[in-house]
Amino acid sequence: MIDAHCHVDQIDSPEEIVKEAEARSFTVIAVTNLPTHYAMPLAPLKGCRYVKPALGFHPLMVSAHQRELVPFLRLAKTANFIGEIGLDFSGKGIPSKEVQIASFQTILGALGDRQRFITIHSRCAVDIVLDMLNQQRVGPVVFHWFTGSTSQRARVITAGHYFSINPAMVRSSAGIRTIEGMPRDRVLTETDAPLARVDGRPTFPWDIDIVLKHLTNVWKQERGELERTIEQNFQRLVGKAIGG
Repeated sequence: MIDAHCHVDQIDSPEEIVKEAEARSFTVIAVTNLPTHYAMPLAPLKGCRYVKPALGFHPLMVSAHQRELVPFLRLAKTANFIGEIGLDFSGKGIPSKEVQIASFQTILGALGDRQRFITIHSRCAVDIVLDMLNQQRVGPVVFHWFTGSTSQRARVITAGHYFSINPAMVRSSAGIRTIEGMPRDRVLTETDAPLARVDGRPTFPWDIDIVLKHLTNVWKQERGELERTIEQNFQRLVGKAIGG
């Protein structure tokens, strides 16, 4: 199974999560909110086969941590997994809108040299994220926890990008409607652990099972076939990112 967007460093006892994921051959993309958060776990994760650290700069962090833009650009030269990056124009993000745009522009400028696995935050900012990805010729990317409109979802699909679905999405009517319009060959699974919650508790990578059960019912696929579909979608992106 695959968790394409998980904040491993924010989970209690992250070392145990990594150990269990490796033992279970469970692929986890360990996204980070700041370049310094990415650099710190590189050594412990160096020998991991299934848990992959991703270089991130969360849009809600860029205003207060502008000094980290330089290390992001340096680390991006060798990073094959990027996330979480993007824009957030929700109530929390609007005050830093201009700083976010300028920083995202710089970040995308450093990612246009080759394909990487990139997981994107786009809350209330889907159209401008798409415009900027197109301008910088970055993609395909994965839109994590997509909450855009039907027309915006169509734009994402037309542009060749992907979506990742988490347990919180399959527990909400809006999320379920959004998922129903996603092509099967553009879908990945994620938890956004521990930030997304189910049944009043934080999620863990193993909660991918909730998403898979939902998709099995929606897509009318057997579990094994569904897992192969998700795996193929993931490998299609990762293969491009690492030259496979």
